[in-house]
Amino acid sequence: MKNYLLILGCCSTLLAAPVLAQTVDEQTTVVKEHHGGTAKGAVAGAVAGAVVAGPVGLVVGGVAGAVIGHTVAPPTEVRTYVTTQEVAPVSYGRPIEVGHPVDGDVTWREIPDYPRYHWAYLDGHRVVVDSETHNVVEVY
Repeated sequence: MKNYLLILGCCSTLLAAPVLAQTVDEQTTVVKEHHGGTAKGAVAGAVAGAVVAGPVGLVVGGVAGAVIGHTVAPPTEVRTYVTTQEVAPVSYGRPIEVGHPVDGDVTWREIPDYPRYHWAYLDGHRVVVDSETHNVVEVY
């Protein structure tokens, strides 16, 4: 029991992922969560699942956390490509949040050699999404 509480206490700090929020042109809010990758996501998910639903929640939360941690960080080459392209920003005016889809009529640009991702320059932010779900995976 002591070990469980010690692990729970240590890992609970992982649940408090840093969040950066800012307002641009008083219209668009960008919320960016850093999940820290697969390992941290698995640990955080397992701890949260165990607290809420016991041993079964531990397993389910660990798997879910690993998936979230893995899907959030695109490769460095994607960042390099997206941040070096010269394009005009498009007015979007809605919240952009990592892990959530971008709504509306947005023209997505392809990333060479990375068909899994698309990107757009929305309200001064370079937004990378999963090409199938249009869920935001990174904002630069």
